[in-house]
Amino acid sequence: MDALTLPLTSTLIKAQDLRRYFPFKKGLFGREMALKAVDGVSLEVAEDMVLGVVGESGSGKSTLARMVTALDRPTSGDVLFRGKSVFKMDRHEMKQFRRAVQIIFQDPFASLNPRATVFDTIAEPLRIHRLAEKKNIEGKVAGLLKDVGLGPEILRRYPHEFSGGQRQRICIARALAVSPRLIVADEPLSALDVSIQAQILNILSGLKKRDRLSFIFISHDLRVVEYLSDEVAVMYLGKIVERSGAERLFEKPLHPYSTGLFASVPAIKVKEMSGALPEKMKIAEELKKEAPKGDIPSPIDVPPGCPFHTRCPKRFAPCDKVVPPLMEPAGLPGRLVACHLWNPY
Repeated sequence: MDALTLPLTSTLIKAQDLRRYFPFKKGLFGREMALKAVDGVSLEVAEDMVLGVVGESGSGKSTLARMVTALDRPTSGDVLFRGKSVFKMDRHEMKQFRRAVQIIFQDPFASLNPRATVFDTIAEPLRIHRLAEKKNIEGKVAGLLKDVGLGPEILRRYPHEFSGGQRQRICIARALAVSPRLIVADEPLSALDVSIQAQILNILSGLKKRDRLSFIFISHDLRVVEYLSDEVAVMYLGKIVERSGAERLFEKPLHPYSTGLFASVPAIKVKEMSGALPEKMKIAEELKKEAPKGDIPSPIDVPPGCPFHTRCPKRFAPCDKVVPPLMEPAGLPGRLVACHLWNPY
């Protein structure tokens, strides 16, 4: 049975206890150690849903993206696509999975072949999956470019001739060429200017509504995640420390790390000013808030107990000894948090 025609369920993709460890030796005769990039992550993405994944650099977000898209195999754990293990699919099923699940990378220039024209870049997946007859391919490619705000006049041009924002649009068009059900967007806006970010964000939002696409949207820009996501998972040192509906999470984060992370985003205070001016003017005043203190520990030497306890202003007795499970706090259905404050030891 094709991966695309597996029985439809509300859950499109599911990660089960994913771990990705990178073993290495410290020194010529040193003991073997492991960098724990992802350490026991489970999540689900339903049809027509956007899951935002946030966290500081080094929290494991990109490694998680590579495992979910089967670009990297986990040390342990599994990824299920519509109930079937991705890593047990045969060649034909894997081809169908590659069509259903696409990824957009952070650097749009590095992910485009500098020797391939725009036409060849977008036409390639159409040819591989036999989604258009040869005579119709150019029209199909032009239509995909139109979807991302680009014209057919660029078909014979090369990546170096475009700005970063235009390259990212080409990458999005390539991902859309195979009519995917899920797009994993790994920091797709971070290499772009703010004005261009807004344009790309509007394109992704519009495509989501039109085609009912699901997204795993990975970003360090919390304002973008809040705008686009239905649910948000907060990662720290390879683990999910909190997950909730986006609105409730941004309104009241539960985990101390989430609280500090969200507080580090500049807020805008609107202040009325009058006097010599003929009309009142609203002046945006940036409020300074405090981000989590200290540096994130190394994933090579993760502290015992709660991984955040070395930076947590609310730590107490069990935090440095016992790893808190990710579970639903009493009286807060639909929310998950890994913290002893909410799930007493």
